[in-house]
Amino acid sequence: MMAWKGQGVMISKTMSPKKGFTVAARGLPARRPSSAPSPARVSQPTPDEPEPARSPRPPSREAESVVRHLGSLVGWARLRSFDLIHARAGVDVDRSGIVILATLHRLGPLRLSDLAADIGLDRSTLSRQVAAVVRGGYVQKLDDVADARASLLTLTPRGHAARRKLAAAWQDIVVELLADWTPEDQAQLGGLLGRLASQVRTGAP
Repeated sequence: MMAWKGQGVMISKTMSPKKGFTVAARGLPARRPSSAPSPARVSQPTPDEPEPARSPRPPSREAESVVRHLGSLVGWARLRSFDLIHARAGVDVDRSGIVILATLHRLGPLRLSDLAADIGLDRSTLSRQVAAVVRGGYVQKLDDVADARASLLTLTPRGHAARRKLAAAWQDIVVELLADWTPEDQAQLGGLLGRLASQVRTGAP
């Protein structure tokens, strides 16, 4: 056995035939190995951490039907309705021009930035489309009295006439689609679509 003494602590080192060296310190509490594992630490969310997102509720059968049919209508509107309107109206504007004419008719003279925000396009993309309808004589630029550096886009007389032809063509298409519907069914569809359109515009859930 070997022993060391320092700073009031007596340390002895003993050779064990089975376990090798054992060390004992006098004046210090003995440290005993623990056979039980330390308890696992459970992390608690801090006040700044958001709570885990809950799984969304599965849609009802009725909601799934609405989603499916509305998707079909949106696809038809994007891919086919503009072509049908263009062919019936006989107006030399593409689908982007149709949207521009309809928006300027609905909202009146607009700056390019405001027109882009309403349609949902960036200014660089929309500026090329606006240039096409300006060259066609459907839209003109006017000075903005509120800001000398800006200009307003507005329909020309030719643009108003083209917009009326496009609106009439769209109306004819819808009337033909609903020709076999009863007035009551048409009224119910109009009311529900109006409610949906209002929620889409306002972003209300």
